[in-house]
Order: sequence, then C-alpha cells, then structure tokens
Amino acid sequence: MTSTEGRARQSVAVIGAGAVGGVFAWAMHKAGHDVSLCVRTPFDELVVETTSGGAEHVPVRVVTDLHDVKPVDWVLLAVKSFDTVGTARWLAALCDRDTTVVVLQNGVDQAAGVPGLAPGTTVLPSLVYIQAERQAPGRVRLGYGNSIDVPAGPEAERLVRLFRGSGMQVRPQTDLTTAAWRKLMLNAAVNPLTALTLRRMEVMQDSRILELAAGIMRETLEVAVAVGADLTEADVEQTLAFMSEFSEGNGTSMLYDRLAGNALEWEALNGAVVRHAEAHGIDVPLNRAMTALLHALSPRNTTADGGTQVRPAA
Repeated sequence: MTSTEGRARQSVAVIGAGAVGGVFAWAMHKAGHDVSLCVRTPFDELVVETTSGGAEHVPVRVVTDLHDVKPVDWVLLAVKSFDTVGTARWLAALCDRDTTVVVLQNGVDQAAGVPGLAPGTTVLPSLVYIQAERQAPGRVRLGYGNSIDVPAGPEAERLVRLFRGSGMQVRPQTDLTTAAWRKLMLNAAVNPLTALTLRRMEVMQDSRILELAAGIMRETLEVAVAVGADLTEADVEQTLAFMSEFSEGNGTSMLYDRLAGNALEWEALNGAVVRHAEAHGIDVPLNRAMTALLHALSPRNTTADGGTQVRPAA
C-alpha cells in the first residue's frame, strides 16, 4: 500500500467489464488506486462517456489471464448474479485473508454464494445506485446516480475511505435488508416491463403498464415484510412517484441486456421474490408471470430442466 495525494493507494481488481464494472473501475482510478479490470473479452482501453457529453479514457490494466494477477486489497465483483460461480478461479487468484470482496450485483441475496468461492475473505454485499449502459467492449455510457449502500460497520468505513476522490458516495446502512427490498420493489417492476416491451421508461406512461408495475410492487412488498423488511404501502407510493421522475429515454439493465442479446438477470429479481414468497407461503402471481416470460426469453442461460447454466469466468 502506498500513498497518493494524501490517500492510501490500494490494489483493486474489478471482475467484469459491463456497465457497472466499467463505471467502478473508472471510479477507483479517479480515487488514485492501482486498478486491474479482469475480463472475458479483451479490449485496448476503458472509455466512459459521462453525463456532460465527454468521454474519459481510463488507463486501467485489462487482464484476461488469471495467471497474470496476484492477491489484492479489494475485489469489486461486478458480473451478473448468474455469472458468480464462473468467477471462482478469478476469486481464488485475487483473494487472500486480507482481501475484501464487495459484491456489486442486483437482488437481495447477492452475497450469499460468494463466501464459498472465496473462503477466509471478508465479503461485503452492496446496493448500487447508478444507471449505465455498456456500448461495446471497454466502452460504457454513464447516465445518472453515484451511490452505493453497504452494511454499516468497520468494513463500511474502510470502503468510504477507499472511495474518497472517486466521485461515488458510499452510504453505510444500519438496515440493508430494508434498503435491498425497497430497491427490489422498483427493479422487479421496471426491469421486466421494459425488457418485455422493448421500451424505455416512457412505457410507464401507459396506465395499464403502470397498474401492472404497482401490482408487482405490492406483491414484492408483502414478501419483503414477511422477510423482515421495514416497508409499508407508503414505500410503494413513493417508488411509483420516483418512477415518474425518470427521463423517458432512460432504460434498465435488463432492457439493455435484451437489446444486446445477453442472458437476462431475472432470477435475482422476480425470481428472488418468487423464492422468498414460496418460503413464506405467499402467492405472487404477477411475479411468477414475469419469471415465466423472462425465462422464455433467456434460453442461453437455462438448461432443459429449467436450471441455471454455469457460464465461464468473467
């Protein structure tokens, strides 16, 4: 560890170079850290298009061979949830007992499977609040948002220090369960509805789609309360109001994945609602319908018996 501009310079590996991975690699570079971007598809440089209309060329190290890495201080795991198992070899090469893995994924169970892939390391779940779109390998367009929620505690304070100067805000939360389910209420509605209709957020101006979104949210609310989240009908109304503030041109990660022909992350969103609903004996027909439709759109991500394929490492 060295010092740069009064801050502790640390080694950071970002696994996955999609929209989230690209933005966070850029953020870590801005914070003055030594950044490696571990990817499946090589590219020459990372370029981030910003809201100001400019394009920043980010001089990070792009790595495709896990033999070219060694244990680092921090790993930012930025692959889709269904790709987590495929990162096992990267995690084994990048982690030791002094490494902290920050899981930058959607859903409410995002960190559950990571400790088994990186035994002995500290694993920190997070909630990411950015809107970004991968344009091409190594090129990301950042829309809005610049924050990340993590469980309050000593590791959160370390993460706050890591992100100083990055342009990103780390927000320690005493109740990450409630925050995660509040975010899932939104994502379980807008992600499938934009992906299924192939329309951006302007689709929410259709009263029938908005009514469907509200129904999905209320099902998610019932499950969230059963799980222990401190949410009420007021949170549904606030989320619906928040949706109305989105620009019509904004999209969702699931829409972008469908447009790009990628597998869809439905299991971590509506699939999570269905799984937790089953555990508590709650009926969630709208979320079940979303999972059925999204499953049908994602044949590359499923096996003949409906299970999930293990994809290669990121």
